[in-house]
Amino acid sequence: MIDLHSHILPDVDDGAGSLEESLRMCEMSYKDGVRTIVATPHTLNGVYQNNRSAILARVRGLRTVLEVWPFFLNRKQNETALAILPGADVHLSQETLPQLDQGKVTTLGDAGKSLLIELPTQNIPHGAEHILLKLVEKGILPVITHPERNLDILQKPKRYQEMILMGCLGQVTALSLTGGFGPGVRRFSENLLKHRLIHVIASDAHSTDVRSPVLTSGVEAAAKIIGKGEAWRMVTEYPQAILEGQRPDTL
Repeated sequence: MIDLHSHILPDVDDGAGSLEESLRMCEMSYKDGVRTIVATPHTLNGVYQNNRSAILARVRGLRTVLEVWPFFLNRKQNETALAILPGADVHLSQETLPQLDQGKVTTLGDAGKSLLIELPTQNIPHGAEHILLKLVEKGILPVITHPERNLDILQKPKRYQEMILMGCLGQVTALSLTGGFGPGVRRFSENLLKHRLIHVIASDAHSTDVRSPVLTSGVEAAAKIIGKGEAWRMVTEYPQAILEGQRPDTL
């Protein structure tokens, strides 16, 4: 599996609080069946300013330590390694496009083809559609993170639907599908799945306990709604396509 959204880098935002926790999260994720994690710290949200050069350096550091972490060091010879790719959970703002143009924003896999976009919890900012359309015109796939937890989208789902129609993609949090954010968010997540407005399931992991890096429970919940095959494609085939800058050929 591929986890496209994870706050797994240590001491850069409200995710992993230490290098040891980051390594434990990697171990948990691997045991759950994940083989690629995109490290996506918060940026441009007024609290965290994780620019591209800092994220790339942190990812290199985590990769180096992972190679000698006992769990991964003692893997069987035929087992696949855990890949850590750079990325960012980019807060949508008027700074998004200028920062991207200046090379300060980390795209998914640092490939310049797709970008995680985080909306504020309570609302959709003024001019959001204009910024998203500009990203699409630049040939960058905007992936809207956890739309099921945005109050404006909950109240006006048609506006989110229009974002998808303009070329954006949607990523639901695995925990939302299992009720971790409450029954209302769970029902709305299920409705988004039914209407094919979600393309990826990701962990949005922040720790080893409350927001853990586990995908399978979310996939199993989604499978009850859209079928096992389509649910599993949301953590394998579809995120791989997004990393390559391709819009997933969803059912």
